[in-house]
Amino acid sequence: MLYFFLSYAPDEDDIFVHRLYQDLSAEIIRRIGAEPQQVVGYLDDSGAGSWPVDARTALSDCQTFVALCSSKYLASERCGRYWGVFVDRIHGDGSDNGRGADSLIPVLWAADGLPEDVFHEPDLKVRPLRTPNGDDLRIMMRLRSHRAAYAAFVASLAHRVVEAAHAHRLPPAPAGTDPDAAVNPFDRRRHRHGVAGRSTKVYVVVAAGTREQMRAIRGDLRFYGLRREDWAPYQPVAPQSLAARACGIVSDRRLQSEVVPIESVAERLRAGLRRDILVLLVDAWAARLDDLEPALREIGRQDEEAVAVLVPASSDDVETSARRVELRSEVLKRFPGRSSWHDSLLRIGVESPDDFDADLSVAIAAAQRRAYRRGWGEQRPDPSRAGARRPVLEGP
Repeated sequence: MLYFFLSYAPDEDDIFVHRLYQDLSAEIIRRIGAEPQQVVGYLDDSGAGSWPVDARTALSDCQTFVALCSSKYLASERCGRYWGVFVDRIHGDGSDNGRGADSLIPVLWAADGLPEDVFHEPDLKVRPLRTPNGDDLRIMMRLRSHRAAYAAFVASLAHRVVEAAHAHRLPPAPAGTDPDAAVNPFDRRRHRHGVAGRSTKVYVVVAAGTREQMRAIRGDLRFYGLRREDWAPYQPVAPQSLAARACGIVSDRRLQSEVVPIESVAERLRAGLRRDILVLLVDAWAARLDDLEPALREIGRQDEEAVAVLVPASSDDVETSARRVELRSEVLKRFPGRSSWHDSLLRIGVESPDDFDADLSVAIAAAQRRAYRRGWGEQRPDPSRAGARRPVLEGP
């Protein structure tokens, strides 16, 4: 039996997709007591070229369809047709679709502005699967601190796959089924949600001092430059300014970014971020600068906005390490609403460039979810969907 077909958009973090495929296969093999070399799943890693013959066969015979959902997946004609063929198999089964629908397993791979219900099938009771903390799966896989959560997710997914495959056997697709001729249901959904026209912008703000300002506050000035935005707390390991590094992470998530002066933040927040995100990079030492106090106080009051705050504390910065507890306390005083913030939106004591990259990715994903919940809530409801339930992401 082929237990699962893993579907994902080409060039979508391929290394991590392959790792998920291998981990999921190993967990399923362990659960069913099969030989280690037994093939229990299929991963189409042929890219965007022609349809592989084995992919057609696997799509016809697999008992579950695991889709790694993202905006890129939604835009992929290939993924849409794969999805359509499998949904047709469920509809063509002729039995209770409430049971067969468990075989269709959407997984949130990357939010990236994706509406929560875009992968919902109106005629099927589809149960998407979420990670333990609700984070994007691709982000969770990158973090060493989330290894236990990732293992729990793989176990949950394997349980769902095995349970669905054994509880309700789907018959093969009809002979001659051609993915090229299948209907792509995502075409209509993209148009309905207007996904392609939506754009989230990430505003990067640096709360740090210039070298001249910091002379009166600390002794080691090598991390500072002529402008606030020149602050590079991880040098010499990472000499690039933190603002430039942050913009690179934003670009990796296929979002637009702009570095804006901290003096403009108060007005921007009063106007409302709507679907946009604010990333504040804070030097704990600079919390002592009087000219930063108003902006930090204003940001600290924005508990409901999509505001992510990261406070680096390089392990190579001896002076900062020696005053770590004192500096942390001063930072927290600038954010009186800290207790109500989701942990992933406030990262204090980020010790290395790699930790910064991972923490910023997680924070942006969390801020996106908050921004899009707010953004979609502002839209006028569609009368044709009145009374429709939003899908609840749950595990087995």
